[in-house]
Amino acid sequence: MTLPWWHCCCLNKVPVPDYSPVQATITPRLFSRPWLVLLLFAALGFAIYLPSLRGERVWDDHYLVGENPFFRSPVFVAEVFRHHLFFESASTYYRPVQNLSYIADYWLWAGEPLGYHCTNVALHVLAAWLLWLLLRRLLAGLLGESERIREWCAFLVALIWLVHPAHNAAVAYISGRADSLAAVFALGAWLVWWKARDERRVAQRVMLCVCSVLLLLLALCSKEIALIWLALFTLHTLGFERTTLRSRLVPIAGVLVVLAVYLWLHSLPPSRPPQPTVNCEALAARSILALRALGDYTGLLAFPATLMMERSLGPAGMYANTHAWQRAIGSEWLSILGLAAILVTAWLCAQRGAGASLRRFGALWFGVAFIPISNLIPLNAESAEHWIYLASIGALMLVAGAALLLPSRAQRAAALVALLACVAFAARTSFRAADWADAETFARKTIASGGVTPRMLAYLAQELGAQGRLAEQEQVLRKTLAIFPDYTTARTNLALCLRKQGREHEAASLLATAETAAPTVPRSWNAALNIAGQLHHDKRSAEALAIVREWERRFPETWEMVALEAKILNDTAGSVVALAPVAEFAHAHWWHLPSQLHLASLQRYTKDFTAAAATLAAAQKLDIHGAAAFGELALLELARENLPAAIEAQATAVARAPGDPAQLNQFAEILVRANRPDDAAIVRKMMEQLRGGR
Repeated sequence: MTLPWWHCCCLNKVPVPDYSPVQATITPRLFSRPWLVLLLFAALGFAIYLPSLRGERVWDDHYLVGENPFFRSPVFVAEVFRHHLFFESASTYYRPVQNLSYIADYWLWAGEPLGYHCTNVALHVLAAWLLWLLLRRLLAGLLGESERIREWCAFLVALIWLVHPAHNAAVAYISGRADSLAAVFALGAWLVWWKARDERRVAQRVMLCVCSVLLLLLALCSKEIALIWLALFTLHTLGFERTTLRSRLVPIAGVLVVLAVYLWLHSLPPSRPPQPTVNCEALAARSILALRALGDYTGLLAFPATLMMERSLGPAGMYANTHAWQRAIGSEWLSILGLAAILVTAWLCAQRGAGASLRRFGALWFGVAFIPISNLIPLNAESAEHWIYLASIGALMLVAGAALLLPSRAQRAAALVALLACVAFAARTSFRAADWADAETFARKTIASGGVTPRMLAYLAQELGAQGRLAEQEQVLRKTLAIFPDYTTARTNLALCLRKQGREHEAASLLATAETAAPTVPRSWNAALNIAGQLHHDKRSAEALAIVREWERRFPETWEMVALEAKILNDTAGSVVALAPVAEFAHAHWWHLPSQLHLASLQRYTKDFTAAAATLAAAQKLDIHGAAAFGELALLELARENLPAAIEAQATAVARAPGDPAQLNQFAEILVRANRPDDAAIVRKMMEQLRGGR
């Protein structure tokens, strides 16, 4: 009798027909029905993350599901493998599968944040369920205890991992889904491999092996942390599997093949400047940071009272609002806690008896997953909650193994405590999920919790500026520069804030300082862009053009610089001259929608209607729900004096963006041109109602 693959996953090697009546009395009925566990996890997951489902885009969401050019159409399915996750950045994150997931979401939900959030929760739920299946199989080899103990250990570890508040940043945050994606594919690959090993039919075994390899490759292309999954699989295969050497070397060969293919894919994007390396002088300081990070993560897993997305372990970060002696004590307390965690773990691993293999493998799991996030390697932050997503599994396995050292009655009490912890963690997770309601709430909650980092302060200031609250924005930016005086982004944004308030002299001084920033600083071109824009506004266009072209050489992929150059040339020399830089950029970046629309607009102004139509036909494929290309097509048809085609194109634009006043206004003007004043009046009334609602 052939069992479903999830039943085989919980057995050691040989499938058995079914649970016997004796086993049914020992093992809860829930565990013998995996689909019931999946439903339970789904109900819990969506219930505790319900406050985040209506959340807006925050932090990196503005780029990844906003400005990102690679998610608005299925035509980018292959193109995403040729680019880093962030198109213009010093980072080398290679996560094409994350972009593929956004393509699917955009196709299904048309950019509605609710859809993205539902996908995030579903991925986390699926990862927790697959983790439960994996642990059932792992514990069959790591524990010599009864089946009931193994089942409860696997269930409680997966359940706690599902509801733990530390995973908020990986679930409630749209851009954090890379961790869940990598976990789903890596766990699936591991389980499918075991199914393949148990399969006796050669054809099915080969098919399952190929499926496992593809899943593992998808995990690596979801997030770089999947390399740790490869390491864990290798370590378990070599050190904990009780099979022949040959049967252990076969999967290792498969891992090497997957790694080779991944490295080839990772080489496809254009190279970027290498990140700073660790020198001998900094190694000692980084070792202290590693101890602090370990202490921070230990406290976060055990008692997640203080939560923030981006955590700082230095005196200018999480203790910025305290006195010097409090900062010193706070930092060193984390180091002491980290050292204590190492000593306790070493003692637990040295203990023999029940759960010894589980404790050792759990400690190994945590240690391997902790090294990349320990600060021994330079990171863009000292600590972050979502980085513990994978390592936390090892920590929970270690705790489960430690509980098995207790007497039988104490073990039952420990299981009850674990269930109560699940309830407490679920409540804390649900409460924290509300922090992701909108950008300002997210930033203020993070800062109030101690996440006083330069990026978070600058982000809060950016949101205040977008709302027109310039005085508050200035206050936050000045606080940022007081704590982090060398932070170029804050200096540039403060200058822009002052300019909006009419304080040109102060703004010019700050912009001149910011413009000298090293060209490798992300978005440091923003200062030069604003200086050039001000010079052009002051009729000093030649100087502005010189600055733009100088910075274009430093940042050749920055469309904003090309757009400003085109504006300056258009204002001073006409559309024909402005066409050249835009056409060059657009032809080199066929997937960049704003440049294609700008090119079509200039082609329309220069009366090259055939080229403009071809450009817009290609642009319409770059955004399956977008309105801009159809709005531009309406203007083109209007220039051709083809009013029926213009009305049809603009109607499509309005249907795709009914809440866009600019598209409604353009529709009304076209209807007036077509001598349909009554219809134009209806459209204008819709526009007024829309503005009144806002």
